[in-house]
Amino acid sequence: MDRKFIEKLGVSLPRLGYGCMRLPEKEGTIDFEYAKKLIHHAYNQGVNYFDTAYNYHGGESETFLGQVLKDFDRESYFLTSKLPVWKVKEEKDAEKLFNEQLQKCNTEYFDFYLLHSLNKRSIETVEKFNLYDFIAKKKAEGKIKHIGFSFHDNNDVLKKFAAAHEWDFIQLQINYWDWEVDDAKSLYETLEKLNIPCFVMEPVRGGFLASFAPHAMKRFKDHNPNASIASWALRWVGSLPNVALILSGMSDMDQLKDNIETFTNLKTINPDEQKIIHQVVEDLKKINPVPCTSCRYCMDCEFGVNIPKVFEIYNDYKKSENKAIANRSYFTFMKEEQQGGNCQQCGVCIPKCPQHINIPEELGKIHEEMLSIRSN
Repeated sequence: MDRKFIEKLGVSLPRLGYGCMRLPEKEGTIDFEYAKKLIHHAYNQGVNYFDTAYNYHGGESETFLGQVLKDFDRESYFLTSKLPVWKVKEEKDAEKLFNEQLQKCNTEYFDFYLLHSLNKRSIETVEKFNLYDFIAKKKAEGKIKHIGFSFHDNNDVLKKFAAAHEWDFIQLQINYWDWEVDDAKSLYETLEKLNIPCFVMEPVRGGFLASFAPHAMKRFKDHNPNASIASWALRWVGSLPNVALILSGMSDMDQLKDNIETFTNLKTINPDEQKIIHQVVEDLKKINPVPCTSCRYCMDCEFGVNIPKVFEIYNDYKKSENKAIANRSYFTFMKEEQQGGNCQQCGVCIPKCPQHINIPEELGKIHEEMLSIRSN
């Protein structure tokens, strides 16, 4: 496993970190024995950075790591967790939550600790309850070694908050899809300018960049038939100079072994490969069966249907043909009333759509196809 010395932090980190948000499950809970086997294999191969959070696996992830990591010397691995900012309703809640996390993780300190999932609104909570001062105090006490935050908002918000305090690192969603079609490039460049190490989450975009419709995959397979589609995404992120660590949520042994192989003697993306990636992104953009632009003129739906989100999930499914991701996005992450099946066919949305989409008809078709995916 390749490692990278981060001068600002004075530590040598594995290029690959184990994200513990998507551990294997069995009967609705973490499959303890299989997940333990994965953690042990990762550790033995040099993947000794483990990232969890208060809410992962319904609160089970921290407890799981607390039980499994006791098999290893505490100084031999890095343990990361995050303060659930949304659960802080008064200043004293931060202390209570932090102590609970220490107990669940069976540790006296965190190597890295983040304010979790910040955006403009949650930053208001951070400032209202002095949460930066809280984690800085815990760092001074030795209960946290390095402080940072994970972020989900635009670059203007990031610039202001990143410059407002001293940060050891910041965690961003960076991948080649978001780089070209979203704001990831500018977010990354902000950290470069501020000399803040970038920790990367969702390098494969929740699995979206792990498999594509066959004709979209062909460019990758023609260039290197033996390389997994996911390895292209990981190598691309690993080629960015200010990326200190790349997290991957590995839920089976094949994923884990493939990712370790990718980050063993890492081959950075060359100019010819960069052109191929760009071509693949362009291919994927063209797979857009419902021409929704997310303008939201159709919203809010009187019956609660999240019309743009339904179309986004469906279009992503047609790009990737990944049934597991589509099923999770549609049935797990969306409330039932938000799904296409809750459309009452009133037709109020139709004249509002600049793209002239027959919205009720498309919602009905999509819901039926999602139901068929769930049943298979």
